[in-house]
Amino acid sequence: MLDFHAESSEKYYKLNETFVCLIGVRTIEVIEISDFIRTLQNLSLEGVVIQTINARAAYGISHLLGVLKITLECQKRNITVSTKPEMDLLLRLSLTNQISFALNYAGLNILHPAIIIIYSTDKKKVAGVRQRIIKTIPNIDSTILRTNIESRDHIFRLFGTNERNHILLQDDDYITQYLIERSTLIMK
Repeated sequence: MLDFHAESSEKYYKLNETFVCLIGVRTIEVIEISDFIRTLQNLSLEGVVIQTINARAAYGISHLLGVLKITLECQKRNITVSTKPEMDLLLRLSLTNQISFALNYAGLNILHPAIIIIYSTDKKKVAGVRQRIIKTIPNIDSTILRTNIESRDHIFRLFGTNERNHILLQDDDYITQYLIERSTLIMK
């Protein structure tokens, strides 16, 4: 199990030396996703990574932080699946090594819930970027970060019938750990 109480309403999480902030967004209301991403990039600071994902690709906070922890560790060891840690995270959340599939599965979609992930080794910078985003982006909703049936159903489409039926009989902690462990198996 992970060494933090992830389903709490904490503003910041610490994964080794990296501080992480997660922001739920009820819907992305833009004409082009690239406009939304560009807005976020303009709100960032040097040394801070901002990444966005389809909220349905994460089975709650513990799942997302567990997979991010794997990506950060792989980045530190220079063994990421992709050249960019942002893509590595999408690939691991999608349980695939196919970039186009990962973008379709875990990438942003207009009018769908999203999660903004902010991380850096500098907590003050993470806090500053978080404040800028909250003041600028509409539809902030922390309930998006919770484990929910919509996310479970979206994620379970990745599995075959037998595997899906076995996992459905388990509790949320088991499912979360299973998904995190599966994400470690993604290779180039």
